[in-house]
Amino acid sequence: MIRTLIIDDEQQSRENVRSMLQGIEDKVAVVGEADSVKRGVEMTGELKPDLLLLDIHLQDGLGFDLLNQLSFTDFHVIFITAHDNYAIRAIRFSAIDYILKPVDQFQLLKAVQKVYEQKHTQEESQEKLKVLLHNERHKKKKIALPTFDGINLVDVNEIIRCESDGGYTRFFIEEKKPVLVSRTLKDYEDLLSPYNFFRVHQSHLVNLNHVDQYLKEDGGVLLMGDGNKVEVSRRRKDKLVKLLMDFEG
Repeated sequence: MIRTLIIDDEQQSRENVRSMLQGIEDKVAVVGEADSVKRGVEMTGELKPDLLLLDIHLQDGLGFDLLNQLSFTDFHVIFITAHDNYAIRAIRFSAIDYILKPVDQFQLLKAVQKVYEQKHTQEESQEKLKVLLHNERHKKKKIALPTFDGINLVDVNEIIRCESDGGYTRFFIEEKKPVLVSRTLKDYEDLLSPYNFFRVHQSHLVNLNHVDQYLKEDGGVLLMGDGNKVEVSRRRKDKLVKLLMDFEG
């Protein structure tokens, strides 16, 4: 049974979520509700739930503020949020699940079912939460890369490039073995573009901080810091050259 705490500043939202969870009441028990950071911190410490269904914007702060104040963190988190690009990017960096408002019951139950199936992998939950809180406190970003074996925590600056491999993405990282992740390159393009990453080809996303040279051979290739060459798409060449000329990494 997943002992669940709902934290949302809107009573109607809390009631809706509680009602939606009745469909899996054999797996989930709602042990409490809170409407603020302060009350959420108190109840999390008292109840020690397995799962927080946590809104981003609360009466007295953000869900991130709540997480930063907790001493007990042995739980999973599913964020429930309205459209907020900054918040969603932070959540996606940590590989923590989120649901957009208005809450869709199917998405909610699917996310909770995933927690139920992973109930005994609290170590992974701890790693995800560690990434989220690190990124809230530091300018130097980390990203959680979920693999078949677990979760790899990687400094974004250490990622040299990402390569598409069907529906998967292969990460090439400084002084580490490549990491294969079961998400598409498009997912990571959206996530990493604000951090000096540029998609130079349908199959390649590169970190401009790791570009050593642009070569005109074969229609255009990049020589990367690890010695590998990456093909540049003809239609992306002009934009890439401009980015490199203006680059201040």
